[in-house]
Amino acid sequence: MQKISLVILVTGVVAAGMWGISDYLSRKGEEHGDVTRGQSIAEQTCLRCHAKFDGDPLPDPAITDAPALASFGQRWPLENLEEALAEGITVSHDNMAMPEFSFTPESIADLLTYMESLTREAEAKSK
Repeated sequence: MQKISLVILVTGVVAAGMWGISDYLSRKGEEHGDVTRGQSIAEQTCLRCHAKFDGDPLPDPAITDAPALASFGQRWPLENLEEALAEGITVSHDNMAMPEFSFTPESIADLLTYMESLTREAEAKSK
């Protein structure tokens, strides 16, 4: 009986390990976020005040110093924004407080992936 229990336990551990390895391999190389979903999030939240690229007109004429989204990735590693997006960014532009947004880990990954695509596009344009 003890030998059968040990065989069952070992079989379960091996099966769980194989499942974990196959799950990892099936996801290897995937983006952590989705650009299309990130663009949608940006359009609903960020692009009300921020432009996409430096030099584009800002959508809200009352705001004059909101940096372009593409510039974020040129200034800082975008992963540095992860925590700020999760906890709520507390900055202001032109003495106007930035609205509070609630992002899930998935929506943060999507938004950062979109911002990364904007950064790559801006860098390609500047060459």
